[in-house]
Amino acid sequence: MKLKSNHIGLVIAIMLACLFDVKRLWAAQPPRTIADAFLDEELTYAIGFWVFDDVAIGKVTFKRADDGDYVATLEAYTTGVVDWVLRNRRDTYRVHMRMSADGKRFISKTFEKSIEMGGKTRRGLTVFDYEKRLMTWRSWGGGKDERSGVEKLPPNIHIDDPITAFYNFRYGVYGPPVEGREYTIYSFPKGDETPHIYLRVATRPELEARRGVNLSADYLAFARIDKDLFGSQSGDVEVLFTSEMLPNEAVARDILFFGDVRGRLVKIGVGMDFKTTAAPPAPRISAPR
Repeated sequence: MKLKSNHIGLVIAIMLACLFDVKRLWAAQPPRTIADAFLDEELTYAIGFWVFDDVAIGKVTFKRADDGDYVATLEAYTTGVVDWVLRNRRDTYRVHMRMSADGKRFISKTFEKSIEMGGKTRRGLTVFDYEKRLMTWRSWGGGKDERSGVEKLPPNIHIDDPITAFYNFRYGVYGPPVEGREYTIYSFPKGDETPHIYLRVATRPELEARRGVNLSADYLAFARIDKDLFGSQSGDVEVLFTSEMLPNEAVARDILFFGDVRGRLVKIGVGMDFKTTAAPPAPRISAPR
């Protein structure tokens, strides 16, 4: 995906927020498919950046699409005085996906992106054609030139957009979490290269050193993604989880214009059978730079 945006960055933190084997939470009555696990789920996050807390809202929802497949939507928008300063900023990412034949993973169909600010909207669309092994993309609007292209999907590997990867992670598609374990997820191809999302589950001592006053956090994951994809100078993300494996706090590092962007889970809708444990109101992840 050759779209660049210095957006408010929560999308990065959220999409990497769930490195765990959720199956162990469903031992009593496991869902039949990955879709059963997430249908109608809604997660809401309070977002902060610069010296401000709670100046934006992020929401992630999962619904059944009109065609019988599924659609996941991530929205992030500024509020209050910061909304005026940033000229009514709203970022929307929407993915249409289908289940694999065995119901054990999601497969991307389309990835849509919309960035609204100051009355202008920049849009992007990526379409995956698995029969032809091609990915076509186009971006337009927002006072910028229209761009488009076609990339080959490499054989014998899965290509996951960030939001599809978010749900696949949560279902345990990429394997269970192990302290110190590393994960590689292939993302949008670029020419002869196939960029990937790199993740590592922290050791217990690393968690204890990082979680601060967020005592409900029991797990920590480090991630690094393609810097161009979401307008980050480093691509680094850190995420804290509760014992129920809910991502209740995250930091996306070095987002252009915004710096470090903090997300804190404040509301959980229906969906997976988690305890509704949100993050405390003030904690932040402090990492040595």
